[in-house]
Amino acid sequence: MVLFADNTITPQKDAIEKMLTQGFEISILDDCSMGHADTVPAGVRFVNGSLLNRGEVADALVGCDAVMHFAGKSLVGESVEKPDLYHSVNVDGTRILLDEMHKQSITKIVFSSSAATYGEPKVVPILETSETIPTNPYGATKLAIDHMITAEAAAHGISAASLRYFNVAGALKAERGWLAERHNPETHLIPNVLRSTTDNPVKIFGTDWPTADGTCIRDYVHVI
Repeated sequence: MVLFADNTITPQKDAIEKMLTQGFEISILDDCSMGHADTVPAGVRFVNGSLLNRGEVADALVGCDAVMHFAGKSLVGESVEKPDLYHSVNVDGTRILLDEMHKQSITKIVFSSSAATYGEPKVVPILETSETIPTNPYGATKLAIDHMITAEAAAHGISAASLRYFNVAGALKAERGWLAERHNPETHLIPNVLRSTTDNPVKIFGTDWPTADGTCIRDYVHVI
C-alpha cells in the first residue's frame, strides 16, 4: 500500500489514478484545505487529517510500504506574507511524517519538491547539480525538506527521491472523468487562459523580461 500525503490537486490525483489502474492499494491523508474531498476515488482508504497531527499521520501510514509526499502550502506570494505558516506546515509537517515512517519501518518516499529551490539561476538550462538559492520562503521550505530527506536517507537508509519539477500542466482522462486543475481561487495561468472570455480576459503582466519581445518565458512539465 502507498500513502499519498494530499490527493486533491494536480499532479497527485493523476498519480493516484495511474497507480490504481496498475493494481496498487492506496491510502490518502488530506485535510482538504486546498482541494476537494469529492475527488477521492472509490476503493481507497481516506484519512481526513493533517501532517501536523501525529495520530492522524500514524493512522494513514498503517500497512503502507511507501509514501508519495505532495502535501504542503505552495503559493509563492502567500509564503512571502506568511513565512512562519509555510515553515510550520511544510517543514514541521514533513518532520512528523518522517518520524512516523521511521516508527512503522517504512523506507521509501517520493517528495514533490520544486524548481523554486534553484531561485534565479545564473546558468540555463538548470541542472540537478545547479546551485540552490531560493528567492522566497516557499522555495526555502522545499529545499529544507530536500536536505531533511537526504539526512534521513543517510541516517536510516531510506530510499528517497525529490522531484524538482517546474510548473505542472495538463490533465488525465480517467473513467470517472477528466482529472484536471481545480483551485479556488485559481492562480495558475493555463486554466485561467482556458476560462478567459472577451468579457473576462486574462491579464499577462511583464514587458521588460530579457527575451526577444520582452514577455516572460516559463517552463512547464506535463502531468502525465
